[in-house]
Amino acid sequence: MGFPPPKLIELGVFQMPGIGKLLALVLMAFCVATLGSLVIAALDRDIKAVEVFGFLTITYGTISAFTYMVATTQSASIKRGGVFLGAIAMWATLVAIAMPPFMLLENAHPIAAFFEASSAAVTLGTTLLPINAISISMTFYRSIVAWLGGLLTLMLAVYVLGRYAVGGTPNRDLRFVLHGASRGTPRLLATFFEVALPYLAVTIACIISLILAGVNPVHAVLGGLNTLSTNGFLGWATTGSIFNNRLGEILLLVFMLIGASSIIWQRTLFSQQLGQTREQLESLKFLLFGAGAVILGVLFSLTAYPLGSRIGDDLFNRIFDIISTLTTTGLTHIPSQGIHVPIIFLVGLALVGGTSYSTAGGIKIFRISAMMRHSTNEIMRLVYPSQLIKGSIDTDSGKFSNSKAIWSAFFSVMIFIVVSMSIFTGLGHGFEQAMALSFGAFSSVSSLVSQNLYLSDGSGVPLMSLLWIGFMGLAGRIELLVLLAALSRNRW
Repeated sequence: MGFPPPKLIELGVFQMPGIGKLLALVLMAFCVATLGSLVIAALDRDIKAVEVFGFLTITYGTISAFTYMVATTQSASIKRGGVFLGAIAMWATLVAIAMPPFMLLENAHPIAAFFEASSAAVTLGTTLLPINAISISMTFYRSIVAWLGGLLTLMLAVYVLGRYAVGGTPNRDLRFVLHGASRGTPRLLATFFEVALPYLAVTIACIISLILAGVNPVHAVLGGLNTLSTNGFLGWATTGSIFNNRLGEILLLVFMLIGASSIIWQRTLFSQQLGQTREQLESLKFLLFGAGAVILGVLFSLTAYPLGSRIGDDLFNRIFDIISTLTTTGLTHIPSQGIHVPIIFLVGLALVGGTSYSTAGGIKIFRISAMMRHSTNEIMRLVYPSQLIKGSIDTDSGKFSNSKAIWSAFFSVMIFIVVSMSIFTGLGHGFEQAMALSFGAFSSVSSLVSQNLYLSDGSGVPLMSLLWIGFMGLAGRIELLVLLAALSRNRW
């Protein structure tokens, strides 16, 4: 028997110590969710939840410590192929370890538990249970898992997508958060703190702002955790708007936009280094796009849903739902009334999503901007075939590779979504339902999923639909090109 090819060796056993170290860190961080939920359960005197979360905290803590010690006894360097495999393994681990509470405390079927766990981890926020049937400890658990999922999303963006420019991700300003990259061995712990501290600081700022605005402290904590992770889970029942507090809801809109903006932009803003960056115009483009989306969305909504007697409240309701969809948070301002904006417009917003290096889903503003610029240049090349167009692929060889990566990401997403729509229609969902589910699951927009999850004939939700939604959410978070890169380093 011959030896395996060098590429398989590189992607295999010699990467395992480094990947094991990453998985140990995921388990260690996840103990925050179980330990926090344990405290909430103890305050609520929920004995069964105390036992479950206590057992999981001890188990996960022990496994993470043992795995970390074993991994550090060997060389833990991870090369490019191993980084992609490690990203997939980290997300799979996060969902797997998040499943037990749903099965033990809510008696969920394993597939339903996978759906609930993946929905929380990828910050989708959709749940099969009515809010009144969820205990306070499980409400907090869903929110903190989503917050950790947002943190993992940011780490993936910095450590994988930006580091290797996957899908054309801009990385010239990555030096503000990625330590040691110039020496070829980025320091994971230092990078983690550069990402986690601004993320935590903005979350705390959101919670404090909501409390000062008069929001219920419990709702403020849950709102802060879910908003900054762009998670669409609403952890309390309401007959009116989300907070029944206009100032609190305006603050929620502001922090939704912050959550969907670049963590690099936030990092440089806090450290007063914003003037040293070169590619932070994406955040400005995102805000301008958001303003345009609000204007167009309100106009489109008026053609299908006339304003009611309370014009100001009705307009704010629509603006809130538009921004919530664009940031891929997916919260509905008045859940009992639904969304009064055309579904096709919301689907387009969900596809665009937020900025790079953010917790938002979608294909990102920088790709939309780059594709429009590239398309304009190509049209100009047809009009002036003998002229060198500034900024075109003819004047810069790097732009060709970047454009190819961006278009590859876009078309891989569109093909994946079309296939998913076919799967959902085959499972019994109507065409409009299948479209909303596909775009909503991929971009992690709760309102698009939750309002189209059940079959139109009222026969419930097929287990295969739950399984596929969970997989789509993971594919959207990991990014399809990372999945392809894990199989072939040269095709991403």
